[in-house]
Amino acid sequence: MAMQTLNVRLLRRGRTIENAFGATFAPGTPRALQQRRWFEIEGAHAFVGQIYSNPPAWRTFIAEGFGEIPEGIFTGGAGAVIFMPVETRVVAICFGHVHIALDDDAFERQFGLKVTLNTVPRGSLRTLDLATPDSVTFQKRIQASTDSDLQAFGIDMLRDLARVAGGTPGNAAFARFVAGKDSLSITCEVNSTTLQAKCTEIVTAFNQTTYQKEFAWVDNMKIVVEKDVIEDLDHKLFEAIQGLRNGNATDLHMAPPEIVNYTEGSQLQYKGFGSRGKKFYSLSIKDYVSELERCNFAGDVADLKGKHRIKITSDGDDSFSEKWRVYDCFIFETTLDVGAVEQHYVLFAGNWYRIERKFKEQVDAFFDAIPKVAIIGETTCANEQDLISDIEKNRNDLLKLDRTKINPEGVKYANLEPCDFFSDKKQFIHLKDGRSSGPISHLWSQGVVSAEAFVSDGDFREKLRETVKSLRNGFESHLPASNDRVVRENYQVVYGVMRERYADGSIDLPFFSKVSLQAAAERIRQFGIPVAIELIEKRASDTAADDGEDGGEE
Repeated sequence: MAMQTLNVRLLRRGRTIENAFGATFAPGTPRALQQRRWFEIEGAHAFVGQIYSNPPAWRTFIAEGFGEIPEGIFTGGAGAVIFMPVETRVVAICFGHVHIALDDDAFERQFGLKVTLNTVPRGSLRTLDLATPDSVTFQKRIQASTDSDLQAFGIDMLRDLARVAGGTPGNAAFARFVAGKDSLSITCEVNSTTLQAKCTEIVTAFNQTTYQKEFAWVDNMKIVVEKDVIEDLDHKLFEAIQGLRNGNATDLHMAPPEIVNYTEGSQLQYKGFGSRGKKFYSLSIKDYVSELERCNFAGDVADLKGKHRIKITSDGDDSFSEKWRVYDCFIFETTLDVGAVEQHYVLFAGNWYRIERKFKEQVDAFFDAIPKVAIIGETTCANEQDLISDIEKNRNDLLKLDRTKINPEGVKYANLEPCDFFSDKKQFIHLKDGRSSGPISHLWSQGVVSAEAFVSDGDFREKLRETVKSLRNGFESHLPASNDRVVRENYQVVYGVMRERYADGSIDLPFFSKVSLQAAAERIRQFGIPVAIELIEKRASDTAADDGEDGGEE
């Protein structure tokens, strides 16, 4: 048998071959693929056809100097798919560009990822795609030149969501290499007569739970499959979008659902609701909402989910092609009451994830254990800068260091803001308007960098002491001289976050802001400095102004 690389998907339970295709390529439509039986296997069918065929975008440019372009010059993509029955399931083996013709919702999510993690030992990983869903969402691809252990990939098991994994299976007879996300890429010995047997092996691997021994952290968030729960969550998403259209604040934002090659350059358009082709250069929830308003969108969440698309063109290309569903680009965190229990969910890359209860309890327990202080108190200030101005006028016990930069020559902490306020109780207070978790996440890192510079850099401490003395003579006595030993436990990093009360009257942080806080607080404690937090109640004011510089999306 020859070595082949196959792309494999698994049809979801309740879906049939007939409804595995998108509407454009469904059986009986003008663009339906040609169907044949696959050998004599009962229930096995192959579909083959031309998925697309377009004139190249560069045709006009070349014609200007070349003259008449020969007929028949097209960019095109053929495709084929074999649907293979395996006991009670149906496997789809895909070739070419057939994925364009298929309905993604008809297939199991994380099928390829699960098969990979069930068959590849933790010491035989070659590649990982990770995402950290938050208001500032980070995606990264880490590739090793040879099979490597999980630890070498630098995973943050609290924050990172596994998207794609690849490596060498422990059983060489199963495959030489596997990699997967929703679909599985498998390099193995197979031919047309042994294809069904190989598919049986793949489905068996999918049904295993081996991954829970070495990759248990991937279950911190599990994909939601219950249709009624998804409908309720989508309703909450739509409420947030409508709230944005009405000028309300929300943590909802947008990010590409996959790693993007930004070196290619691109423009994008939001389509599917009467947009007339207005061009943008990056994803933005503000731009999308403004387009909804401009086009007087009056549909519901089903319209949004089914029709709204993002089309993209690369630099030098004058034609826009469909890239993603708008729905797949939303990042949104919310809760649902399931019986007497409140469950937490996050929408990322078109899937709703249920945050595993033990994981949430662990994060909440860490947050609850962080000392809570009351230094600032509730405020009617509209934003962070108004609050800083108010504190500067009325609090002699707090020295303003906001926008004060310390720039020791030749030091890696150059141009560093020590904090927003330094107190006479030796507290480094970092403030942020927390109306969205993006600025909050940025706040945590500010505290870490400042604390590290304070304990490890004598030049930084000397500059800080000089700066404080110049601002208020005598206040520098609360700081050590550059050559003095820093009594670390006498100082404290305080995070002050302005938050409005939730509908139930509580003041809290978004879940993923707590997750990122845990990593920051643990790092600061390693420096020997205690950490505290103050949730500053942000109350409405009759003269509330705009949100200032923190009002924008990061």
